[in-house]
Amino acid sequence: MERSNLIALMYVLLISQNIIYGAEVEMKVRPGDNITLYCDRSVTHGFFVWIRNCSHENQPSLVIDYKKWDLEIFQRYSSVHNRSSNSHDLHITNISVSDLGLYYCAEIEIKVNKDEKGIISSSEVYYYGNRTTHLSK
Repeated sequence: MERSNLIALMYVLLISQNIIYGAEVEMKVRPGDNITLYCDRSVTHGFFVWIRNCSHENQPSLVIDYKKWDLEIFQRYSSVHNRSSNSHDLHITNISVSDLGLYYCAEIEIKVNKDEKGIISSSEVYYYGNRTTHLSK
């Protein structure tokens, strides 16, 4: 492949990745810190979730949604409605090492479908924000 074509291809790939992933914010935290993560996705279709992809190899990803606020694992997490952006920010109190990872918000819309045989099913459609926040120590 010619050098100019390779550079053009790399440029297109870089631009498309920025569109998909958006901006990543690096946030350094210390144990015991209280922080708020900001979401750039407005509520338009459904309800909000926050997703954490962990930095730790043995720790699974975590989906934080309104149905789970009462569970013990989410005692330190709370949703803060941001009226100016009509989104839901995530407040975490008393940060620990287990909170480190990549966070991003999404809105989930429940779609109800009916096929040609009349069978009704539902599916979840995720609409992600453009901003991710990487918590590290």
